Parts: sequence; structure tokens; C-alpha cells
Amino acid sequence: MNSHEHREALETFYKKQSWIFRLFAQLKLSDSASERFRLLHRIYFYYILICWVLSFDLSCLIQFISNITDLNEVIKVFYIFATAMGVFAKFMTIKLKNNLYAELIEIMHDPKYRPVNTREVLLFRQSQSLARTVRNFYTTISLCALNALLFTQYIIDTSQLPMSIYNPFNTDTKLRYVLVYIYQYCAVSVCCYTNIAFDSISASFMIHAKGQLDILCDRLEHLGTDYESSDANIAVQLKNCVKYYSDIIRIVKIAEELISLPISVQIACSVLVLVANFYAMSFLSDFANFIKFLIYQLCMLSQIYILLYFPSEVTAKSEEVPYYLYCSKWANWNPSNRKLTLLMMTRFDIPIRVKSINPTYTFNLAAFTSIVNCSYSYYALLKRINN
Repeated sequence: MNSHEHREALETFYKKQSWIFRLFAQLKLSDSASERFRLLHRIYFYYILICWVLSFDLSCLIQFISNITDLNEVIKVFYIFATAMGVFAKFMTIKLKNNLYAELIEIMHDPKYRPVNTREVLLFRQSQSLARTVRNFYTTISLCALNALLFTQYIIDTSQLPMSIYNPFNTDTKLRYVLVYIYQYCAVSVCCYTNIAFDSISASFMIHAKGQLDILCDRLEHLGTDYESSDANIAVQLKNCVKYYSDIIRIVKIAEELISLPISVQIACSVLVLVANFYAMSFLSDFANFIKFLIYQLCMLSQIYILLYFPSEVTAKSEEVPYYLYCSKWANWNPSNRKLTLLMMTRFDIPIRVKSINPTYTFNLAAFTSIVNCSYSYYALLKRINN
């Protein structure tokens, strides 16, 4: 295969594999969109926001305030209310920062991020496959939790609604019960699908950044072996790697700006959800309800895990970059290139960290462990006080 055919093959491969980036590509309307289409798009957004997101949050809030003295009722409200608050933060972030999403998508499509040889194609393919696997797994467990919480209630017991939220209507008749049930199912479904979309794309951004770091490490390790090994050529490759590293940092920083606030809110809400679930599960006597809450608990743990694990992977991989540079054939280079290598290792020595709204707090696996431990501690304290 000649170089022209190789480039065409890579171009075709990249277009087929870039579903991640096309997922949010329509967040920003095209400049050629008509005013009527823009108006309909705006009406559709506010319809979803007011009729489903805000109305559901308000119903949970009213139910919470009206039953503030009843701990069991508060727990019933909080395990879904906290999730709804996190969804609201994500929903507004997607709307308010759609220009930033469009900018990030455009940057990721830049040719400089594309693989240039067989090894890099394999690394690129692995990152895309991982992103799909995470998306499919998270979608499956989220939909299982959604139907376990809502659909099974209609089958097991139609005397109670699946969600404990404020209901202005009397559900003493079958028709009213079904109408309120449909509203709850649709509102929670909006929350579920928003979580799936936002969390999957956030994880995919981090997976893509980690994949680009894998490609950078491969280039550093094979410096001077893939091309002509002249001193001038090696100097060019070293400088290109420095620029490539800066470009990866740019991607991570834009992604951090997009996810730092909603994920920080999600973490705070997840602690409340986990505490409420632990508390509710400890008092369940029937096996069906226990399984229902267990699936929801596993879904929430999976959500927190994927949001914290992949930023941790980016940090871990960035810490390995100096090692791969050291593995190159630097000992055979001229003094100028060896000096440049030393400066690069000093630059690479600072790992990439994805920070929350609190700059001293980063998204990593230690944060996941802390959340789980904190949730169980609050649950134990709450149960002890209640007893």
C-alpha cells in the first residue's frame, strides 16, 4: 500500500470510528438553519425543561418539604430527588455550553489527532472500542434500573405509585392512576436518558484523551526508528511530540470545563442517593423490592465509577509519558537533541489532572472510594440515630 492509499484508508477508518464526536455534534445549530427551525428548537428545549425536568424536580421538592419530619418519607423522596438535581445540572450545562461542545468536536476532528501508522491505528481502535463498551454497559444497566423501579411497580402493586413525589390529583380511579404513572415514567425516563447521554460522552472524552496519550507514548518510544534517523529529523519529531502533548492538554482542559460542574454536583447528589438506598434496603422485607433497589444502587455506583475512573486513567497515563521518552534511543542522539529530551522530560513530569469545581479536588479512583466510604458512614450514623 503506497502512502496515498494509506492516508485514504486512515481517513475512511476515522470517519467510521468517530461516532463519539458526532454524538453531540448537533448541539449547536448550523448557521444555515432557518429562523423558524431555531424557534421550534428553542420551544422544544423549554418544553422538555419545564414540563418534565423542572416539574419533576418541583414535585420532589414539595414532597420533601411537606414530609420533612418523617424520615422514612424523606428517604423515599431523596433517592430519586438527588438524581433529578444532578440531571438538571447536566441538562443546563449541555444547553449553556453547546458552543464549547461544538469547539471540542471540531478540535477532535483535526487531522493532527489521527493515527499515522499501523500501531497507532490499533491504539485508536482500542480506545473507540472501549468507549462503545462503556456506553453499551452503562445504557443497559441504566435501562434495567429504570424499568426495575417503575415498570415492576405496575405489575406487582397498583395501589401505590412507583415514585414518592407530590401528586395534586387523587388516584382513586384507574384512569387517574395510569395518567400519573405515565407522567412519572416519562419524567424519570428523561432523567435516565440525559444521564446516559451526558455520562457516556463525558467518559468518551476522557477515553479519547487517554487514547491520544497512548499514541504519544508510542511515538516517543519509537523516536528515530520509524523514519530517517538523522539528527535534524529526530529534532523535528521531538518538537512535534511536545506540540502534540500541548494539544492533548487543550482537549482535556476543554473537557474539564464541560464536566467539572455537573460531575461535582453529581458526586454530591450521589452521596445522598447511596445513603438513601442503603437505608431503604436495610428495611425491605420482600425480595422483589430488595432486588429493585439493588439494581438501582449498582447503577448509581456504575455511574460514579465511570465518571471518576477514566479521568484517573488520563492522569495515570500522563505520568507514564516520561518513561516512554526514556525508552527511546536517546543515548545515540547528538547533545542538542539530548538536551531537548531532558527539557521534555521536565515538562512531562507534571501529570494531567481533571479538576472539579474545587481546584484542590481531582476526579480519580481515590474520590470514588471516598464517596462510597462516606455514604456508608452516613448511612450507619443515620440508622443508629433512628434506632
